[in-house]
Amino acid sequence: MTFSLSGYAQTTKSEKIDKKLDSIYLKRENYVVSARDKLTIFIFSTRYLNGKLFTNPGIDNYYFPIAPLNIGLGFSHKWLAVNIAILSPKLGKSNYDNSQSKYQNFNLQALAYTPKYGVDIFYSQNLGYFLGNYNGYIDVANAPDKTPYFDMKTNRFTINLLRVFNPVKYSMNATMIGGEMQKNSSSSFIINTSFSLSKFRMSDSIPAFILDQMNQEAIFKGGTFYSISVLPGYGFTWIFSKRFYLGIIPGFGPSFQYKSMTFEDEHENKVAISYRIIAKAGAGFHAKRWTAGISVLYDNERYHLGSKTNIFNNNGKVILKVGYKINVPNWGKGLSKKMSTMQNKFEHTLHNF
Repeated sequence: MTFSLSGYAQTTKSEKIDKKLDSIYLKRENYVVSARDKLTIFIFSTRYLNGKLFTNPGIDNYYFPIAPLNIGLGFSHKWLAVNIAILSPKLGKSNYDNSQSKYQNFNLQALAYTPKYGVDIFYSQNLGYFLGNYNGYIDVANAPDKTPYFDMKTNRFTINLLRVFNPVKYSMNATMIGGEMQKNSSSSFIINTSFSLSKFRMSDSIPAFILDQMNQEAIFKGGTFYSISVLPGYGFTWIFSKRFYLGIIPGFGPSFQYKSMTFEDEHENKVAISYRIIAKAGAGFHAKRWTAGISVLYDNERYHLGSKTNIFNNNGKVILKVGYKINVPNWGKGLSKKMSTMQNKFEHTLHNF
């Protein structure tokens, strides 16, 4: 008898949760238009701003990547969007000594948004930098006419988990992926939880005129930084003329870091607390078949090295894309159904956890 009653109670609870989820989706149809039966293929151009700012007493150095532009193809369907870079041209040749041709730039982005939850996955790799600052390219004391090639290599991998607290009226998918269209302006409180791994390899190509002016107690040679950040924020989306949208999603919070750092004369492992800023924005329009938009990502985290010396790891980018919506081809309909099943299982599992 006890077993039977417990089983009945558990089934009733599950049914209540299913009904609650169904009611959310039914209400949501009044505020969000879904394009779940469409596959959007788009061409994109991404301008990466993966610069590194080193603050030292008396001099601040900002290093800019040689190949900060990606051109490629992408797709979005239901809750998933993926960008794949095909071409990364070399830029800024007139601003640095380009006798060195060794450079790389690779970036991968995947976004997945359900009504309540989301995940952003970013990976970037850069090899080859030249000296610059926020106002343009600079010459410091004893510098050559053109800033030298700098053999710095950086890698960063980030997973950002999001929770939306107004899933009925507000859609991150509409602004960042384009798989949905929000009917009216809305907003929501959002929690970001980010996990990041950043690596820096400074090599031996730091110019002598820079080394002479750096803090001699903290000449950084390379390191690995692990961080966990909790970033509360608030998302706003404004709708104009039914088809045009503008969305902003800022977030700010503490960053808990583990740092493995190598300097010219020593190696240090430290645990620290710093801060991190994440801001996303998107603007564009949705039509029956065509969609176009521009999105911006700003992700800045400070790593303290020591003796007033810091790295500001700026991972920003501007993405311009134009897409066309097509019906899901026959060979992909089975996969499309599995995507819906995965979403339902994921959301039900979280509600039953």
